[in-house]
Amino acid sequence: MSVTGQHEGFSPATLPNHDLSRMLLDNLATGVFGIDRAGRFTFVNQAAVRLFGFAAPDAVLGKESHSLTSHANDLGIHYNDSDCPIYRVMSTGEPLESGTDTFRRVDGSPFFAQVHAVPLKDGAGEVCGAVVAIEDITERLFRERTLAQYKAVFEASRDAIVLHDQRVIVHCNPASVALFGASGPADLIGRHPGGCSPEFQPDGRTSREAADGYTKQALSQGSVAYEWLCRALNGRTFPSEVMLSRVDLPEGPILQAVIRDITDRQVAERALRRSESELAAAQEIAQLGNWTWDIAGGTLAWSDEVYRIFGVQPANFSPNYSDFLSFVHPADRERVTAAIDLALNGPGDYDLEHRILRADGSQRTVHERGRIVRDAAGKPLRMRGTVQDVTERRALEDQLRYERDLGETVLEGLPAIFFLLDEGGRPIRWNRNLETVIGIPADGIGGHRAIECVDPADRHRVAAAIRKTLDEGSGDVEAGLLSRHGWPIPYYLTGNRVELANEVFLVGFGVDLSERRRLELELERQASHDRLTGLYNRWKFEEALNLETERARRYGTAFSLIMFDIDRFKQVNDTYGHDVGDTVLQEMAAVVGQQIRRTDVLARWGGEEFMILLPETGREHARWLAEATRARVAQTDFPGPGRLTISLGVTEYLNGETLSTLLKRVDQAMYEAKQRGRDCTVAA
Repeated sequence: MSVTGQHEGFSPATLPNHDLSRMLLDNLATGVFGIDRAGRFTFVNQAAVRLFGFAAPDAVLGKESHSLTSHANDLGIHYNDSDCPIYRVMSTGEPLESGTDTFRRVDGSPFFAQVHAVPLKDGAGEVCGAVVAIEDITERLFRERTLAQYKAVFEASRDAIVLHDQRVIVHCNPASVALFGASGPADLIGRHPGGCSPEFQPDGRTSREAADGYTKQALSQGSVAYEWLCRALNGRTFPSEVMLSRVDLPEGPILQAVIRDITDRQVAERALRRSESELAAAQEIAQLGNWTWDIAGGTLAWSDEVYRIFGVQPANFSPNYSDFLSFVHPADRERVTAAIDLALNGPGDYDLEHRILRADGSQRTVHERGRIVRDAAGKPLRMRGTVQDVTERRALEDQLRYERDLGETVLEGLPAIFFLLDEGGRPIRWNRNLETVIGIPADGIGGHRAIECVDPADRHRVAAAIRKTLDEGSGDVEAGLLSRHGWPIPYYLTGNRVELANEVFLVGFGVDLSERRRLELELERQASHDRLTGLYNRWKFEEALNLETERARRYGTAFSLIMFDIDRFKQVNDTYGHDVGDTVLQEMAAVVGQQIRRTDVLARWGGEEFMILLPETGREHARWLAEATRARVAQTDFPGPGRLTISLGVTEYLNGETLSTLLKRVDQAMYEAKQRGRDCTVAA
């Protein structure tokens, strides 16, 4: 023992139990494995073994990961170092927060996976490998896509869809609410499937008996189609066509009934058998009526459908031209009379869309067409035409126009960039954000290929991602977009293939990663550095010490530790205050940091204690370096107290010893330096 001791009450840190860490790793549900810079497996937990179908962890340790997992691009070509997102983590030192890729198991079966990867660094701060977490999301993606598709079809279906569990209705779509005249789903849910029917069906069976029979048939055969007499909640009965299908769920089978009101169809079928009512039925279905205007007499002849459109009964109303104008919306009346006058005095055609106000006060939109019939002298005699109720069509067109405008507004308001590429990778549409980022005006973007807006170093990967998206349906990539200033801005780009008018396009979005990258670096720095001095904190130093110990055990190299403490630091705080004390600690870190070698690791151990790790350094050389450090500190004027001294303990790692023993020895050496009067170095 040369010099140093341990503070009273000090409990040295202990290493995590290796067996416990391994047990926790093997019991994770997520697959975790490590690779070195050459791509070889360094460890594989049990979840990853099961996920890839390996025989055992030992069967793959030390083997190249790509050949065993078939981690390839969309062309089936294995990633090289520059393309592989996991290798990129090792080359850049930046973690892969979340990525989706395709892998294959040992038996050749593919699966989609969510991938997270972080770089693994050695004691010198150099990346020596990566730790990868991987989770099979194939089933989840399939379930989510299937559920979304079914929900969209269920809600948007024009046919009524009712789900029941053989006893009562458990769910229904908006079309079923409208079909049965309910105020909401709650009016139907909880009823027996036969409860939305009259007591008896046309074949004489009770509705409950018949419903139970069809239920059993659907359960045994999978589906059954039949005609059914329904009754709305207001008592109205109507014929329907029902397709009853069994749907197998994890909790048991349920039944889906697709119900279509076939009243109109039956009316049409009867109308076809009665030729005299065929035209009337067709007009009713099409909401298209015909009319004739006797110009001289001013009278109008309307078909039944025209009466229905205008909301009046034929028995109570004999229309004339003035009556027609009274139905026209006041705001449209001048435009209608002008169009009619033009037809009377011009070529004779009348084609106009306008609004009407019905007798009950409701408003409808109609499309009218007419043609003048003239006598031999060219004098107008009659006008014949049609009127069609286009209220719903106009509402749909307005809704589509609104949704289009809304879509444009949303795209322009997105914080992300948006782009639509054709199959050749040329921009077709984009939002203003893209113009702002790359600094190319709207009239210039269309003249570029999308790949030209990307950092040249990333163009190969982006081109591959575009091809993958167009071939497989979706893709994503992280790449730099060239800004208006010429430097790349990191973006996370995602895309999906869409087909419009039988042509293939890529619709994509991009999110700026600049702030996230900055925050990640800052969080990493805060987690590993002392906030006051900017040095490594105790946790980070212990990590570096663990790595150096492992290296010494494996390769037989030497390393030493220096532990030092500022002498009489309590007096500094008591005399000058803690603000000055903090400044002294910061200045001490700067002075010693300039004194040590580039390969040495300086950390704040706690309070006014500091630790230095000296790789590949024996005890005597470490003692010499400690003395040089002590002398440098003694010659420095610190803000407030002026000259200060430090007491140092030095020790060398002994092969096979525990870190607890090593840390205790260097602490004792420093304590002995204190006992010897401070401002000295003791080697143990």
